[in-house]
Amino acid sequence: MQELILCADIGTSSLKAALIDGDGREHAFVRVAYPAEAYTHGVLTASAWEAALALALGRLFSGDCGGVSGMQPGAICISGNGPTLVPVGKGETLPPLHWYDGRVVNLPRLASLFLPHAAWFHKHEPAGYEKTWQLFSAQEWLSFRLGAEPVTVLPPAYEPYYWDEAQCEAAGLDIRKFPPFVPMGSVIGRVSAEAACRLSPGPGGLSAGIPIIAGGPDFIMALIGTGAIQPGIVCDRAGSSEGINLCSTSPIQTNELRILPHAVQGLWNISGIIPASGRLFEWYRTLTGQTERAYQELLQEIIAGNPGLDLFFPDPGGSGNRKSSSPLFLFPTGLPDKAGLGRVVLEALGFRVRTVLETFSRHGFPITELRVSGGQGKSPGWNQLKADIAGCTLLVPAIQDGELAGDAVLGAMALGSITSFTEAADRMIHIKERYTPNPTRVPVYAERYRRYCEVQEQMEPFIMGSALGGSVPV
Repeated sequence: MQELILCADIGTSSLKAALIDGDGREHAFVRVAYPAEAYTHGVLTASAWEAALALALGRLFSGDCGGVSGMQPGAICISGNGPTLVPVGKGETLPPLHWYDGRVVNLPRLASLFLPHAAWFHKHEPAGYEKTWQLFSAQEWLSFRLGAEPVTVLPPAYEPYYWDEAQCEAAGLDIRKFPPFVPMGSVIGRVSAEAACRLSPGPGGLSAGIPIIAGGPDFIMALIGTGAIQPGIVCDRAGSSEGINLCSTSPIQTNELRILPHAVQGLWNISGIIPASGRLFEWYRTLTGQTERAYQELLQEIIAGNPGLDLFFPDPGGSGNRKSSSPLFLFPTGLPDKAGLGRVVLEALGFRVRTVLETFSRHGFPITELRVSGGQGKSPGWNQLKADIAGCTLLVPAIQDGELAGDAVLGAMALGSITSFTEAADRMIHIKERYTPNPTRVPVYAERYRRYCEVQEQMEPFIMGSALGGSVPV
């Protein structure tokens, strides 16, 4: 059997982990949700990530989620959400500055995505800033806790979007508080005996000495893990937030889409962001008292109904901030039941995707296929509904969490079993399912989308923001 890579991704609401081999086969998978109370009220600590990893390790190595009891991985690679920063003092981890919590200082002349958070910390919590030794990204903090060196994992050509001396000086920040840069895929340490005992005690647990590989930010890892490494290939990374990411040979000039370097040197990632996607479905589950119901059961019930006339505008201002979101419902046919309400919520998510696709098309990038990554892609019914609403084909890889597949690619490259992203795309990324738009439903949703846009336009004089605005995850 190929050597296994232990892959973990720190998401906004949960941690996912898997054991994946160098041929792209997933041998075990587990998802551990963070404490709902802490996440909902914006007080999620970094210790919740570590506790989730410990629970995930217990399940992965017990064999109850894939039958791999007693097997040790050849490497560990962790990715995570951002631009989140974790302040660490000597022997103390302070509460993270989460990408979604709005604690930023506007620095319009700087390219950095991280320094606005650090500047807020410096300005509003000076005592915490002064005693901070290093500011880590989420995945680097968890890797550090496992035994890695204090580092910042830098994707190719991304230094301006992280920090440099000039930007730190302009923001009034001490660059020494940021760990040194290392490239993705570097070996940044080995699991310490203390961490192995603390996080995975007992026989059959994680062993000391396993190499820790430098994993990148989640959206970069999803590009790699879905094989979106060639011009024209598009990754739809759907989780708590959602991003449509197009691989391009050149950047474009527009404020409607975000343009960043790609994981592959010389290519560009052009993306449209939907700040609140999965979080809105969680909001619906909480609103209707269905948080204990299984996702697939709930989605199946919702999707079984027919589209009606009701419309849902999750956040007219488009901010995606949980605390400022102001949903608006239009119920011309009367109040729906729980399933009917869920239907209009899902349709609104599909309409948001269609809006982003139309934005791409206006800028010369017509999109006909999306490679899906994330938990939303695990529902066949939702995949089909999304294809019908968006009017494009959805491709679902065998490993449906692109971040984990991307972690596996970096791990396999570090172990020497593959040599390039191109080889990884051929050998490790396998398309499992294809969902094409249903020709009888496409015109129905085209008309509903027209009405949705019409009402949205009528609301514009009364709202602030735009459909693609808000806090942007990277």
